[in-house]
Amino acid sequence: MSHLTNLLLKLARDADFSAASRAPLDTDGAHPNTHAAEATVAQIIDFCTNPPVSLSDSGAYWDLIKNGNSVGMDDRKMLLERLLEAMARLSDQNHGASLKIQQLVIGILYKDLPHPPHGFLSPFDTSKELYLSSCPDAKTSPTMPKDVQYAYRAADGSNYNPFIPGIGKAGSPYARTVPSTNLTPVSTLPDAGLVFDVLLKRDKFTPHPDGISSFFFAMADLIIHCIFNTSREDWTINNASSYLDLSILYGSSDDEIKTVRSFDGRGGLMPDCFADGRLLGMPPASCALLVLLNRNHNYIAQRIFDINECGRFQDPSSLSPELKSVQDDEIFHRTRLVNCGYFMNIILGDYVGAILGLVRDGTDWRLDPLMNMRGLEHEVSTRGEGNVCSVEFNLLYRWHTTLSERNVEWLEDELAKFLPPDADPSNVADFKTAARAFQGKSKGLPPSKWTFGGLSRGASGRFKDSDLAKVLQEATHDVAGAYKARGIPAAMKAIEVMGIIRSRQWGVCSLNEFRKFMGLKPYQSFREWNPDPEIYNAAAALYKDIDRLELHVGLQAEEPKLPGPGAGLCPGFTISRAILSDAVCLTRGDRFLTTDFTPFNLTAWGYQDCQFDKENGSYGGMLTKLLFRTLPDQYPAGSVLAHFPFNIPTKMHDVLAARNDGSLQRYRWPTELDRTNPLPPLKDDYERKVVNDLAAVKQALIVDAAKFVSNVTERKKKVVGSTEGRHITHVKEAILNGNKWAEYFKTKTEYLLKNKTLEGVGSSGLCYVDIVQDVINLLPLYWICEEVAELPLKSASNPWGAWYEQETCDKFADIAQYIYSTFEPVDDFKLQTRSKKYAAEIIQFITETLDKQASTVSRIFEQMKALQKNDGHEFLRSLTDESGDATHATVANDIFDAAVPTAALFSKAIVHAVDYFLDDANKQARGEIVNLFSSQRPDSSAQIMGYVREALRLNPIFTGVYQTCLQPIVLQNQRIEANDQVFVDIFRANSSLGSRPNYSRPVHDQGIWSPYQEGMMTPKFFDTVVPAIVGTILSQKGLKRADGESGRLTKFDENWHGTPRRQYLDISGLVTPWPDTMIVQLQVKV
Repeated sequence: MSHLTNLLLKLARDADFSAASRAPLDTDGAHPNTHAAEATVAQIIDFCTNPPVSLSDSGAYWDLIKNGNSVGMDDRKMLLERLLEAMARLSDQNHGASLKIQQLVIGILYKDLPHPPHGFLSPFDTSKELYLSSCPDAKTSPTMPKDVQYAYRAADGSNYNPFIPGIGKAGSPYARTVPSTNLTPVSTLPDAGLVFDVLLKRDKFTPHPDGISSFFFAMADLIIHCIFNTSREDWTINNASSYLDLSILYGSSDDEIKTVRSFDGRGGLMPDCFADGRLLGMPPASCALLVLLNRNHNYIAQRIFDINECGRFQDPSSLSPELKSVQDDEIFHRTRLVNCGYFMNIILGDYVGAILGLVRDGTDWRLDPLMNMRGLEHEVSTRGEGNVCSVEFNLLYRWHTTLSERNVEWLEDELAKFLPPDADPSNVADFKTAARAFQGKSKGLPPSKWTFGGLSRGASGRFKDSDLAKVLQEATHDVAGAYKARGIPAAMKAIEVMGIIRSRQWGVCSLNEFRKFMGLKPYQSFREWNPDPEIYNAAAALYKDIDRLELHVGLQAEEPKLPGPGAGLCPGFTISRAILSDAVCLTRGDRFLTTDFTPFNLTAWGYQDCQFDKENGSYGGMLTKLLFRTLPDQYPAGSVLAHFPFNIPTKMHDVLAARNDGSLQRYRWPTELDRTNPLPPLKDDYERKVVNDLAAVKQALIVDAAKFVSNVTERKKKVVGSTEGRHITHVKEAILNGNKWAEYFKTKTEYLLKNKTLEGVGSSGLCYVDIVQDVINLLPLYWICEEVAELPLKSASNPWGAWYEQETCDKFADIAQYIYSTFEPVDDFKLQTRSKKYAAEIIQFITETLDKQASTVSRIFEQMKALQKNDGHEFLRSLTDESGDATHATVANDIFDAAVPTAALFSKAIVHAVDYFLDDANKQARGEIVNLFSSQRPDSSAQIMGYVREALRLNPIFTGVYQTCLQPIVLQNQRIEANDQVFVDIFRANSSLGSRPNYSRPVHDQGIWSPYQEGMMTPKFFDTVVPAIVGTILSQKGLKRADGESGRLTKFDENWHGTPRRQYLDISGLVTPWPDTMIVQLQVKV
């Protein structure tokens, strides 16, 4: 089958190439679809090998038809799991069919619960915006400025539904989802303590059958505490809002929010703090994860401030107190929307993905309850109409059976600290005494002073990265407990007894009443509920009749599911069905996650930052980005602890090994904790090793370069494989002979300026051109494709080519970014995958071209076409003829290595230079360059390069790089040992030459313009061709920036290890190291 599959895919790729070569050059703004046949064949193969449905599923579908609208569905037949499996498989095979099924399922799950609720535990007027007087914890009504032009979350969760402003707000009663008609008097129910001892108390620890880690349940703790906070004074009241608004981080009132905000004018929070002290009583991983969400907020707030999308934000020190407060509020509220969206997608991507076993099954499909959709009669499916948490779901989320042995030991130790010597932790009164003592430990302290898990804060108020990482990585290695009867630790008895008593005070329905309401078949016997004789006989002895079985007890002791497609969490069957309904209602009912979840409210970058990245090596997991972003030195790129934190590593190792597809080797597999080598940026944990003196920087990068190594060599090996001993010197020398190519680049620049410009209507000869995207970025692309490698670029001169300009530019940029740029660790997997794919595609094409040239038939055709000029063909022929016995693959590798990886760097350097000289402040220097270029003096190129190098010193393409020392050396009066990592601060070194330009500076006194002087950045190539390009561009008559923002690069500077680093924003709102677009104005066409 594999041979047939490979043959079909090859034929499809050939068909795609042929179709692309016949496609029109101008796509009219549409994205070219160059892999349609390959995608179709891959879908057909996948459909045949992994059909979405099978004959064994027929029983589940028949049960739906037969019993769906009568006695209820038999969830033992796993219909929901079969549907989820079908949707996941169809997402790659037939996206439209998968989407239709998903919309049907989401509609059903959302309608499982009434909106708005039909009843509450106590009287409640949902039209009021004020806190209820019955809630003694209430502070003041949140302020709602009238002049704010963006949507934001109120502190207490009010005004989520403009027509029912009080629905779901903090301080309102719980909803009652299922009215009970059970006739059982409470006085006849068995004693709560007896129920615990007989049905719930842990007999032995059973590891989770699907390898779910304690980290998963740390996340569950955050979700549960976010939406449930029963008032101690009035147990009908929920002091948390009914939304995933991260109230545990921000607070549920204006007063609470003030305790965590920094009010610095940049929308930030106090370092590493959170508002909800209840989390201090949870295992430390819960607090550590919440601290990361605090850091994520501050990262987002700083990025929104730096990007300054609408140009409103200013340095807070320059603002009046009133304007500073307005700016701080806007950044804070927008950041909270982004952070809550981030939290939501961790829930939908990582959390629900683990519940359904999607990560284990290797699929990046996720249920999307937020989508806009219409019903069969074209009616709009409701979203954002509010939500109210119910008492039934308050009981459903008590998952104490999953406490790991390690967390039970932690709990017992904590209880012992606050209990008198003769106290019994299982006694309710003694437990309450211990709980009050525990709460008193942090009472009176501001959140910025709270600590947990034995961690301590540094002088900055932050916890050490290494301490937080230790807590979280240990939680990832720590297997959780299985859901089962007799699975709750004895230390939790008092809590469980109070829960059973509280459920009776609430008048909650029975298990069977809840199942009927959810459309599930009610149990006919205790044995059907749990087939374990010890359990069902004990339950029968206590409750007598299955219809008397309480909801709380019935949920906790129900037979659990087994791992399989669509089932990863493996709780009881009823919990498994209900949590999906609740997840859909929690998210779909929140207008800030649906109708107001827009780039306008979150900013374009903020909206993008919340989206799944299905190429990140975690099947789209968002938690991976959070760990890499907030603890980059503790989670090395590729660490399985960051990519799959909700599964213990041994489980994921077995899963990936069983796939036998090479994915196992893509990850790091630490047996304990994982961390990268210590880095020198401003961290509490490490001593800094920085070189920022110009002489020392030149020594590290040029003079003693052999004593240092960067990650460039290692990344190149990952992209093209090991090249030791294979390089052919003359190949690179021939390609990078600048004297040969200067005239080509001058001519091609003129050609692109002529053919890519747009004339203004009635503008008297004024023309406009995107100097970045349509000229500078295309120059190395055309050179490589036309003159060097004979790649099939589709252009006006080669309309039969198959590779579109922008698509190929993007490929070159990804390769350059992976090899040379310093990027976030979360992007490593994606960039490595793309770079390897694109490099293989390019090298294979060059190899096949060389093979064809070597054939006899090809030589005959060459002689027939001898009169036709084909520089690329002739150049390849000369390279092959001079390469002796070297294989065509080796020659192709060298051709690729000589030009492609540095193409994007080459363009970026020219963009920076041109952007610099377009500034009015540098108008005189621009004129001098034009004069030099037109003079045709022998030394004009060298003099122009003086201007370019100085521009790149003041407007650098690299502000610093990391180097690893290979042998001991003394730099800048500090001894650097072998294997030490050193931050070479190019920005600071160049700044030592002053902020005023000196274009006649001698070469040996010039700054560092690039730490990587290879490929197209090799001085003998760069210094020869760049003057031709820059001179041609700057010599255009009437050249100036287009009006407004169109004439400027969309850029911002961020603080990177203490130095400013220039970043860019593309047209999709994504941050990129590459300049994207800049329109310039010309007087007449070239």
